Amino acid sequence: MPTNPLHRLAAVALIGAALAIGACTRSASGAPTATGASGATTSPLTGQQATMEAVRSALLTQTAQAVQGGGGATATPTTGTGGVQTATPAVGTPSTVVALATATRTPVPVPTLTVPSTYTLHEGEFPYCLARRFNRNPEDILAVNGLTNSSILSPGDTLTIPTSGTFPGPRALLSHPTTYTVVGGDTIYSIACRFGDVDPMAIAAVNGLSSPYTLTPGTAIQIP
Repeated sequence: MPTNPLHRLAAVALIGAALAIGACTRSASGAPTATGASGATTSPLTGQQATMEAVRSALLTQTAQAVQGGGGATATPTTGTGGVQTATPAVGTPSTVVALATATRTPVPVPTLTVPSTYTLHEGEFPYCLARRFNRNPEDILAVNGLTNSSILSPGDTLTIPTSGTFPGPRALLSHPTTYTVVGGDTIYSIACRFGDVDPMAIAAVNGLSSPYTLTPGTAIQIP
């Protein structure tokens, strides 16, 4: 008997629905599994799963390489806003320059000897001593003061010093500059006479002595 078109359309719809349900069932249950050499079955990866697996494999490879190289990863600080820049010290042999302080004795100005017109004797001084010191002829000193070789003089006596004439012969009795050790009875004046042409005020200056220029036996003093 003739088929109703509506019945035919419904049958086609049912067949299409059945085919769609079957396709969904096969997709959900998965594709056919592959059997490996060991007998275990593995499922083939979808496109998305393959991509994720490749990323994971690359990360594992980078991590393994970092661990093998030099015992660990080294963080390198970067310089930027708010960052800290680390200065790398230069490698080399350190050298230390030590400035050695050298004790230097400051020269003390020695007063210039001036030949006076008159001079008052001190303990240990006599006319011949003054003649050597002031570079005058001793005979002239005796003559201008009415003295002879046998005249006796005392500390405090004042003598006139000639304005001309020179000492006949070497004026120095002992070599100087040098160091002298004081003995009992010494004064800067008697020590100056011992050396001949030394000024007693120069002895006081180089040794930092002030009036009355007291000396202690056993003390070493400088003779300019």
